[in-house]
Amino acid sequence: MKAQWKMLSGLLLLVVIALVGCSDEASNDRGEHDVITLRVWDYLSPDSPSEKEQLELLRTYEENHPNIKFERTYFPFADLKTKLLQGIAGGELPDIVLIDNPDHQAFASAGVFADISKEVAEWGQADQYFEGPKASTMLEGKYYGIPNNSNALALFYNKDLFKEAGISEPPKTWDELKDVAKKLTTTDRKGLAMAATKSEEGTFQFLPFLWQAGADLNSMDSPEAISAMKFIQDMVKEGSMSENIVNWNQQDVLVQFQTGKAAMMVNGPWQLPTLREESKDLNWDVTLMPIGKTSASILGGENWAISATSEHKQEAFDFITWSQQPDVLGPMHELGGRLPNREDVAGDKQYEWNKDEQLQVFVQQIKTSKPRAYGTKYPEISTVVQEAIQRSISGEDVENIMQESAEKIAPLLQ
Repeated sequence: MKAQWKMLSGLLLLVVIALVGCSDEASNDRGEHDVITLRVWDYLSPDSPSEKEQLELLRTYEENHPNIKFERTYFPFADLKTKLLQGIAGGELPDIVLIDNPDHQAFASAGVFADISKEVAEWGQADQYFEGPKASTMLEGKYYGIPNNSNALALFYNKDLFKEAGISEPPKTWDELKDVAKKLTTTDRKGLAMAATKSEEGTFQFLPFLWQAGADLNSMDSPEAISAMKFIQDMVKEGSMSENIVNWNQQDVLVQFQTGKAAMMVNGPWQLPTLREESKDLNWDVTLMPIGKTSASILGGENWAISATSEHKQEAFDFITWSQQPDVLGPMHELGGRLPNREDVAGDKQYEWNKDEQLQVFVQQIKTSKPRAYGTKYPEISTVVQEAIQRSISGEDVENIMQESAEKIAPLLQ
């Protein structure tokens, strides 16, 4: 009997050990499966303030949410759209995308982004956002994303070079801009630099001049529109701007300004932290964009979106809404040199955009900034504009270019 009991006890012990082992293994498996990886795609340039903000945002969320890990992939600005289209065709999209706001509607229409209208309604904070940025996330009354930040273009200038040239004030009109740029140009320095690369950055920097002239994309062949493109072409012909601007993005323009190869540049508030950190010996300031027939700049910024194929939509939405909490959004945008598009955060006096005079220029500039609200065909329209800019800078006849561009754009406008 004792022998049988010992044998039975031994068998029971082996079963218990086996069960414990299985339980531990199952527990470990569950623990591993509980960690969800969210893939994030963006175009935030390496080592830029905006990338620093993005990395800090992801790191902080991971730190406070151990069940979430991020796999972030950077693409150059012009490549992200191509990758998204390839991704929808091949079924290989990320969970989260940080997208340039004028592209949002087009990708929503193409089925790249998920409809999150129900989640946004339950969240209940959409009414905190400025109408322009909020509208850019919507298509046919449905939400396909959440705005993240806004910005605008303004004019940066080198105060020491202005003083050397006997110029006391920054230019306030087109005529003054042309005159000042010519005076500041030397054999090894251009008066003005702007981005004219064949990407959305080129369109982004040209549209303010088009609007300042009193024209728009539905009147590209008008005398006003022609004068805007001619203004850019003439400054290149006169040597006040480099013909190499056709290859420069906004980061390249910053380098020209930092190194003294350009006395003025058209750029955005995301460059403020870099100038302050890397160019402490540079005596510079920023002012509103010069006026043509009217005042105008361009509304820029990014939106968050969740891909339609994501298997972790709720986790992605939780992260995005966490990033929009005022106590997260405010400090993070200060780090990245961005401006919020939530009214409660934008109006909070504790943040730099309400205390910093240079940043306040951009806050004021946003008041005359227009969105690129041209419907789902905007990416195609932008390509036509980019080609027009490239051809004009290379010296082709502007009137012919603008006439041809108007004919291509007309059927794409809504």
